[in-house]
Amino acid sequence: MSRVGVTGAEGHIGSVLREGLSARYEIVPFTWTEQAFDSMAVDLSDATATAGIFEGLDAVIHLAADPSPTGSWESMLQNNISATYNVLEESRRAAVKKVVFASTNHTQHGYTMGGSPDELDLKKNFMLRIDDPPNPTSLYGVSKLTGEQLGRFFSREHGLQFVALRIGATGRGDDPTSAVGSPSEDYVRAMFISKRDITEAFALALEVDKDFLVAYAVSNNDRRIFDMRSTHEYLDFYPADNAEDYYPG
Repeated sequence: MSRVGVTGAEGHIGSVLREGLSARYEIVPFTWTEQAFDSMAVDLSDATATAGIFEGLDAVIHLAADPSPTGSWESMLQNNISATYNVLEESRRAAVKKVVFASTNHTQHGYTMGGSPDELDLKKNFMLRIDDPPNPTSLYGVSKLTGEQLGRFFSREHGLQFVALRIGATGRGDDPTSAVGSPSEDYVRAMFISKRDITEAFALALEVDKDFLVAYAVSNNDRRIFDMRSTHEYLDFYPADNAEDYYPG
């Protein structure tokens, strides 16, 4: 069984993947602080602290980050950019075969954003493709684009396989209707990804044989604004769920 490290294992997506992938992989969790479950607490922005932590791993899922669209540059630099560089460098040094990186829909959100980072302007009516130019609306989006390009560099220069998943909207309740009546309802209905679908997306990313790949990770939502054709073709990801199925009638 392959040994897969998961950074940010205490977070929402980390918790979903620890449970959802445990039958297929030996999960090795890394967290920011000590947890009730077995994990290694480490500050990934500290290169000295990361030395040796990935020894014996076959792959790393890198989730740990400041996820706030309003986060400061100082936080993005430390927690998202420096930490991602350290994860990639330690993966290279430890001969890890692959890193799967949690990127974000916010890398292209400028094409569709409404009044805030969690709103859509439906009048813009875009169907976005992976190869459309980046259009971040926050330093968070910028930091994730930087992570994607760091991955491209490590793939080209060091032979580290790298898959970036531009993740949609997740929630602890696994139910998009929690946003009903809020300014973010349209955004969630377009970007929702279920626990089942996000687990499958990461499993496929761990198995795909690509040197470098960027793909979308959203459910099969009727209102989605991402063109999934390249994701279908290169990742073989066909999400099972649809935000609209959670709504009555």
